[in-house]
Amino acid sequence: MSIFHTDRIPSLSRLPKELGREERPCGRCGGHTEHIFYRVPKKVMLLYVKDHPENLHATCVVCARSTILTGEERGRVLAAKRGE
Repeated sequence: MSIFHTDRIPSLSRLPKELGREERPCGRCGGHTEHIFYRVPKKVMLLYVKDHPENLHATCVVCARSTILTGEERGRVLAAKRGE
């Protein structure tokens, strides 16, 4: 008998949280397409850490390519979310 239930809904702390959407250039599509910004928690041992340097991703809605936002671009997106 297993203690893990595979049909259980995952914990809310493990689900990515959408922060917004924006038109931006996509490396795979080659044009300006809508991207979804979201935070991805990182698993450390048995815990999920929400705030880490690579937690902000942008995914193209056309080709589903995801990129990690860093530096000024990351700061801009997080600042815009705080300003809402």
